[in-house]
Amino acid sequence: MNYGETLAYWYLRLNGFFPLVDFVLHKHEETVTHSADCDILAVRHPHTYEAVGGLSSDWDQKLTELSINPVEGTVGIIVEVKTGKNTSDSRENITKSFSRARVEYAIQRLGFWPQQEARRIANELNTKSNYKEGGFQVVKLLIADDMPDSRHDSWGKLTLKDVDEFIYNRFSLYNQKFSDRHHFPSDLMQYMIWKERTLRCQRG
Repeated sequence: MNYGETLAYWYLRLNGFFPLVDFVLHKHEETVTHSADCDILAVRHPHTYEAVGGLSSDWDQKLTELSINPVEGTVGIIVEVKTGKNTSDSRENITKSFSRARVEYAIQRLGFWPQQEARRIANELNTKSNYKEGGFQVVKLLIADDMPDSRHDSWGKLTLKDVDEFIYNRFSLYNQKFSDRHHFPSDLMQYMIWKERTLRCQRG
């Protein structure tokens, strides 16, 4: 994973999701015409709870703004992460990442609905960012540094700055995170926990 994908991964982890990174989309004549991957595929169940960092008040309100409400059912998120400049090439790559065929493949892997329903639901998601049915929700989410500016995009959007700020704020709320920092299997997260503690001490 690059740093953007790592930040996105831990953003989802800290919001109660189980993320799967670099999910391979194998070439298949009935679905994906060229092999590819999904940066992150994540699932969150409605009754997720932890005593440290897993209370209802800990979840990012920006998820609600994106019409993602994990307490109402099981949520699956198909995530594309971009750390570079917004160019015509990057927009084309984003569009490919959320193509109907790739979304259908991801929906099959999530397993919320029978396989034969995946194409119908992928068609529904072709023109919108999320779809709900029978206590399940699937969301297409772009996390980017230089966010494409268009009202017609059919995916939800979070900036890397939003993600970064959420992670720092979470670490600032729980002192336990500092003493447990080496249990995080990520050099970047260990560093962010240390940096937040250092800045807090400097502020007094």
